[in-house]
Amino acid sequence: MTRATALGAALALLLGLSAAGGVAARADHQTSPLLWHPQTGLSGPVAPSAQATLVRRSDGVSFSIRTQQLRPHHAYTVWFVVINNPSACAATPCSGPDIVLNPNTDSQVTYGAGHISGGSGRAGFAGSIQAGVIEGWLPEGGLWDPMTAEIQLVLNDHGTMLPAFMPEMTHTYRAGCTDASLPGFFPDSAKADGTPGPNACQLYQAAVFQP
Repeated sequence: MTRATALGAALALLLGLSAAGGVAARADHQTSPLLWHPQTGLSGPVAPSAQATLVRRSDGVSFSIRTQQLRPHHAYTVWFVVINNPSACAATPCSGPDIVLNPNTDSQVTYGAGHISGGSGRAGFAGSIQAGVIEGWLPEGGLWDPMTAEIQLVLNDHGTMLPAFMPEMTHTYRAGCTDASLPGFFPDSAKADGTPGPNACQLYQAAVFQP
């Protein structure tokens, strides 16, 4: 799977994405709270200071996340979810089944960033995605119009860092995870992305950006 450029490169993109001919592309900045993912059994915002920022330009998007209450020394990955036709979703924001199973939503899911959380439970992630075809979970998916797509950023908790599964645990969807801990409706391409392991993994936090 092609990986998004992460961390330092994303900071440059926040400042430097430009349209053809050297003319700066129009940028939209959005900020969204980090929310508990339903798989945790919790609801609402993670914390007042846990936020994600999305910068939209005509040729791509950049994101940054500052969050907390991560489990210390767990492996986390961020999954970039694009819904090109959110009007086809049954609910707002779009649900997982609509994203994965409803082709009319014209969606894609791809890797955004990942690393090991520290002892404080606080962490930052960043990355960027260019407009166009994106390799990911779904065939022929992409980001066709960064200004009008619904974007979701989803943190996946891979459990305690296991040296035998590194660096896969911070670069793939399911490295270190048991089969039983993966959502049943996820495509085979997601379930095959990484080496199975002993940890019960969990979608943990998410941020949603409406167009």
